[in-house]
Amino acid sequence: MKKRLHLFDGTVTLAVRGTETERLLNACMRSELPLRNIWRAEDGSLRLEIAWEEVERFEKLARVSMCETERVSVRGGRESRKRLRRRSALGLLAALCALALTASSLFIWEIDILGNSSISEGEIRRALRECGVAEGCFWPATDVELIRSQMLLRLDQLSWMTLNLSGSRAQVVVLERERAPEMYEERTGADLVAACGGVVRDFSVKNGRTLIERGQIVTEGQTLVSAEMEGSGGSARTVRAAGSVTADTWREIRVQTNCGAVSKARGRGVFVTVGIQAGESRINLLSNGRKVLDECDRIVKEYKIGIKGLFCFPLKLVVEIYRPYESGDLIPADRDGCCDRAMAALADEIDGEILSSASTWQDGVLRLNAHCLENIALTKEIP
Repeated sequence: MKKRLHLFDGTVTLAVRGTETERLLNACMRSELPLRNIWRAEDGSLRLEIAWEEVERFEKLARVSMCETERVSVRGGRESRKRLRRRSALGLLAALCALALTASSLFIWEIDILGNSSISEGEIRRALRECGVAEGCFWPATDVELIRSQMLLRLDQLSWMTLNLSGSRAQVVVLERERAPEMYEERTGADLVAACGGVVRDFSVKNGRTLIERGQIVTEGQTLVSAEMEGSGGSARTVRAAGSVTADTWREIRVQTNCGAVSKARGRGVFVTVGIQAGESRINLLSNGRKVLDECDRIVKEYKIGIKGLFCFPLKLVVEIYRPYESGDLIPADRDGCCDRAMAALADEIDGEILSSASTWQDGVLRLNAHCLENIALTKEIP
């Protein structure tokens, strides 16, 4: 028996009852009537599937074979088309969604920025907006080469950039310019002065006339190595002093701590607001129906509608969660944490190391005194 797929016309499941069902099956075979999925049901009837267009022919053979037929179910084909005609609005909605997706892919709705470290992402986005690249712009009309040139002129920190457009997503890749080393004229005279006061422990002079000794106390701004030197013929000449001067220094840092701040205790209830944002407009779908309290922790979560890396719609689902809190007790100052942060900041500031430190507290103010060993030589050019 030839197997046929009746995807367009569909199939009908029939229940056949009678004493001569085998005779009916033999008649179908002789008539080359295709049957599918023949099985015996629990009630003793014979179940089978047949193409919709062959139902009347099968029922005639069943009557000749003294069998009764009953249509149990219809699948696919005409029945599906009838349901689709009754639900024409669903098909129209699907067509409108496909059209909206196609039209939305011609506009930029997501901008990713890669490669920036010193220059902020907000600064890059502002420059892109001034060049005509922003969320909602028509990307087929975008001249990538022109935008690249304009961005390099607007942002001096960039040495190279590119703009990759893929559907409704724009990827901006930047390469920041490396800082040029400090340039100076070798013939320009310069002294080495003390960046801060201290006691000289050691020094190493590569060029210039030394004006200090080990164990000498120097003050801030005092000249340590002079640019004035005597030439071979007794005449004076001006050089660029170079070297290092290591000295014991004592530094003081004052830090305002969080002593006196009020802690927050979680209040009762959680208020949730849900909305859909399209560009600058927003439609609230769910609101708590009451005025949000001032003393609330606000958590905002945004969910973009689309497939990450492929496309996205100009719609965002915005969920705002408000958690009320009540003022609690005073927060004690984190003294150890404040000292550690102050020590780390001082270590980054000096050109040397911290030998010892001592801290005192008064009215929520940390006073840190540190004994340091650092290079205090500072180049000062002669005008």
